[in-house]
Amino acid sequence: MKKEYVCAAAAAAVIVLSCALTAFRYFTGGNERYAYVYSDSVLIKTIDLNAVKEPYSFLVETKDGGSNTVEVCHGEIGVTHASCPDEICINTGFIHSSLLPIVCLPNKLVIEIKDSPYESEGIDAVAQ
Repeated sequence: MKKEYVCAAAAAAVIVLSCALTAFRYFTGGNERYAYVYSDSVLIKTIDLNAVKEPYSFLVETKDGGSNTVEVCHGEIGVTHASCPDEICINTGFIHSSLLPIVCLPNKLVIEIKDSPYESEGIDAVAQ
């Protein structure tokens, strides 16, 4: 009986701690969003999505003559035009979280969102 009580108390403590950390991050501005735009595996642009006041767009061209038009709004980013035949990158829509990146394989474009500024491409803790 005592062992079950200890396990239940430990599980409750973990749940309370995770809720507290989530609330702390939410209320202290932990919702920063940075978009990283890669063309042919090279980082070409970093955008602080929370700092965008007015929507704007820019063109990403490839060496092969392909192109993507990327539109940036406050808190989100998306591809509005692409020279590729399948247009999967356009159909992905605008993204605002790190759950799903925008990928255009024919034009070698990747757009991903992270919650913190880009630091380095070194080995992460999982790979070590």
